[in-house]
Parts: sequence; C-alpha cells; structure tokens
Amino acid sequence: ATGRQTSMETMSSMRAQLPSDAADLPPGAMLRDPSDRWSAAVTPPRGVYKLKDDATGYVMTKPFEANNPMPDAFRETCDYIVPMLKPVLKPKGQGVKKAPTEAGAEASTSGKAKKEKKPAAVVEDVDPILKSKLAVGVVVDVGYVENSDKLYLCKVDVGEEAPRQVVTGLRAYVPEDVLKGAKVLTILNLKPAKLAGQTSEAMILATEFDGQVKLVGVPADAKAGDAVGAAGFTAPETYPKECKSKFWASVQEKLSVKGGKAYYGDAVLACASGECTADAPDGSGIK
Repeated sequence: ATGRQTSMETMSSMRAQLPSDAADLPPGAMLRDPSDRWSAAVTPPRGVYKLKDDATGYVMTKPFEANNPMPDAFRETCDYIVPMLKPVLKPKGQGVKKAPTEAGAEASTSGKAKKEKKPAAVVEDVDPILKSKLAVGVVVDVGYVENSDKLYLCKVDVGEEAPRQVVTGLRAYVPEDVLKGAKVLTILNLKPAKLAGQTSEAMILATEFDGQVKLVGVPADAKAGDAVGAAGFTAPETYPKECKSKFWASVQEKLSVKGGKAYYGDAVLACASGECTADAPDGSGIK
C-alpha cells in the first residue's frame, strides 16, 4: 500500500507541474496541430500541447516527445529511406544471372519464334446491304395472333422446303384478302424474334408515310425465293447466317421511295424479273 501511495503522490506532483491552459504554454507551443483537420474536434488533456521543430517542420506532442525522434526523416524528402533499403535493392542489370545452357538457348529461341505476332488480317469494309439477304416471298396463309388485334400470323413461301412463319404488324393497314397470295419483299437472315409468344422467322418490308403503311411491290413475274439486291452492288455468293441488328438498322436508314420505286441510297432494289416498286410519296421510309 505504501508503494502505491508513493506512485499516486508522484503522478499528482507531475500533473501539478503541467501547464493548465494556453496562457501557461511555453513560447511557440499550441494546443492543436493546425495541419490536422480533425484536431478541432478533440480537446487535448491538460498539459498536452504541440511544438513545431523549426529545423524540420515536424510537430512534436509534448510532454510525450522530448525532441524530434528522427531529425533527418522530416525534411520534405524521401532520400533518408534509400540507405534503409540498400540491403534489398539492387541496381538494374546487376542481378546474378545463370549462363543459359544449349537446351535452354534452343528453347528460348523457339519460344520467341512462337510468340511472333502474325500480321493482322485485312478487314474489308463491306456495305451492310451485302449482309442483308433480301428475297421475294409469297404469302400463302394469313392467320391471327391470339390476344392481339394488331398482328397477323403468316406463312410465307421464300423458295425453301417449307414456308416460314412471319409475325407482322400489318393487320391495321393491309386487309387480309390483299395480303394473302401477295408477292412481297422480305429479309430472311435477321435473328428470329418472339412476338406475342409466336416466333417470327423473317420480315415483310413495307413503306410508311402519313400514318399509312403499304407493301413494297415486286415484279409480277418474280418467283418465291428470287434474290433481291441493290443495283450496282455485286451480290455475295453466300450471306451471313445472321444479319446483326446494327447492320440492318444502317440499311433501313438508306431505304426510301423515289419515283414510285424502292431504293437503297441511290441504287434501286431489283431482282432478275425487274425493279421493286412502292406506292408512296418520294422520301417515304421502308421498314
């Protein structure tokens, strides 16, 4: 008990000697570090204050730090770290390297040969119309989509073994008796789409103007499956299995009506039997 009492008396004596407020601080001392934005939220204990080392700018916390603990470490430079890292740093190129064996040299040479890059293949800038498989179709059947008053469910002969199923929004614009048996312009290699629960395997093209929609016409002598292309463009031997939507969108932007005919830009759309027609004003779009 006597030892504990002595310790308590010593601590009380030390606290009595500590400055009680800013007025009691030594010259240059401050209660808070101005560079610490959080210091304003904390009230330092009695006798604790900050004192800046004029030589280095280091802010010491008194009375816990009697002096700057690392006088060379606070001169706004990192040079003092370099001597501390000398045991682990090696100048570039001074590492110990093993002499390559003959087998290793051969493996290295062959490895380099394998890693040589091949020249990039030249990608031809193909017009998107040459990726769009347009063809003549004959509508052999027209039905309705359940729970829809806007869609037709059609069977279209495009020259293949079986007719394709096509869901089209022409119901409000083209009478059923007009559509059935009609020769139409179709695109065959778009990604199949689901409309009202039914799969659509192609698209029938039509003009749009002033709230009206009319079918794009094809020559009377045209047959189901006849290829349709833009005049002046050499049709490819084979079309891609799927015309990406971005390419088809680019084609649609250039499809329009001029002088009663369907055009892609300045090229009229035609098949072996003749040109495609459009009963719509000039400038009308085709979709």
